[in-house]
Amino acid sequence: MLNLKINKLVFIIIFFISFLGIFIRAYNINYDNFWFDEILSFWVADPKISIIESWERHTSIEQVPFLYNLLLKVLFEIFGYDVFIGRYLSLIFNILSIFFIIKTSRLLKKNNSYIFSLFLLNFNVYLIIYSQELRAYSLVLFLCSTVIYYFFKSIKCNQEKKFNLNLLLLNSASQILMIYSHPFTLIVYFSIITFIAIKYYKFNESFKELNLSIIISLIFSFFYLYFYIDDLTGYPSWLEQPGLKFYTNFYFSTFFGSRLVGLFYLITLLFLLFNFKKMFFKNVENLTFFLVLLFLSYFLPLAFGYLIKPIIFHRYIIFVLIPIIILISILIFEIKNQKIKIATIIIISVLTIGNLYTESTVQQFIKERPYYKPEFNRSLDEINKSNEKYYTFDMDFPPETRASAFYALENYIIALIKIKKYNISYFEMNEFENSKKKTIWTICLPIITKDKCKNLNPNLNSKVILSKNFSSISLKLIEKNN
Repeated sequence: MLNLKINKLVFIIIFFISFLGIFIRAYNINYDNFWFDEILSFWVADPKISIIESWERHTSIEQVPFLYNLLLKVLFEIFGYDVFIGRYLSLIFNILSIFFIIKTSRLLKKNNSYIFSLFLLNFNVYLIIYSQELRAYSLVLFLCSTVIYYFFKSIKCNQEKKFNLNLLLLNSASQILMIYSHPFTLIVYFSIITFIAIKYYKFNESFKELNLSIIISLIFSFFYLYFYIDDLTGYPSWLEQPGLKFYTNFYFSTFFGSRLVGLFYLITLLFLLFNFKKMFFKNVENLTFFLVLLFLSYFLPLAFGYLIKPIIFHRYIIFVLIPIIILISILIFEIKNQKIKIATIIIISVLTIGNLYTESTVQQFIKERPYYKPEFNRSLDEINKSNEKYYTFDMDFPPETRASAFYALENYIIALIKIKKYNISYFEMNEFENSKKKTIWTICLPIITKDKCKNLNPNLNSKVILSKNFSSISLKLIEKNN
């Protein structure tokens, strides 16, 4: 009878945490307009054009693989080309990734540490933000979580001397799709190879199915990555090699919402790793894989940055949250001292909830939610209320991406205009310069063009007669000088 009550209580806790996690991700998911990168995905995934045309659009502007935009295109084919639909794809992948991470945690340890993992994942502010982002990062997290789960399932089958064809196929397919989602996922792939090599070297333990799946995924991925690198558009010029400050938090302040909370997570993780170092370096248990993944997630891109050029950025290694949270959750439950164990769980829980309370996902239930992305809707409202019904862009992009960037912006704004049923139209800046029109609205994104929004096009003899600034948007009504 007591066990039945405990099982019911565990079920209620899991249900409550899961429900809240899904609710705060789904609620007001389309409150903000799209950011520029999301606008690009929306344009590439247009269902009215062929897959070949979408691929051409993608390669003209994007710096990540095509997989996410292809899946987004399928979503729009099924449910319609609507700005309010796209983000639900990221939401679904975000939720599914949590499901697979918890399954992995449960596979590794049969205690209640997986419930704590569920809590930390569901209320992680970083994951909540990217569940509402029309970009590939939730897909990356999901595919990495499936690869890791099937990896440990394969280890278990190998230890039981079983051959499972379905598992081999799932393992291979998930690895291939993972690599197709983002080049940084190769870190997970290399971590698997490294862990297998360690097990073989230390215990002469071999994994035939895993080795076969690695070879299969390597063959498929080699050709794709060859064409991906060949078609890669440009390189993120804004990336910089991290300074000394980075080595005091390793993005933990970003991953966990604040400097204080991130620092506590980092100190806790380091304390646990030191306290259970024998488990990793002598026994080489399955948890050692997460230590390998954690190390390579930082070491490989940092080394590449020092030797060649900077490539590391927090969202590119979003999957590093998997080893961080699993290691913290499982190792806390390995602490023998009950007082230290309970105190650590309580402090992390309070800091996590307290930090979440300060974020807009919770604050929106208390006061008006601020806008963090460009307020295109308010800008279009302003244009629609005025006598001047034409707008243009006062922005600049690199020559190789300029045309695609403008097409993507125009496509998104037209979609918003259709929803609002506004009677306003786009007008090319070059056409305005050579036309008889005297006035026009200009839209500029300061974060994209930096200081350019402060000055008008020097080739245009004009003046500003009205200027308004919204979140990440500079809106000006300009008039030609006589």
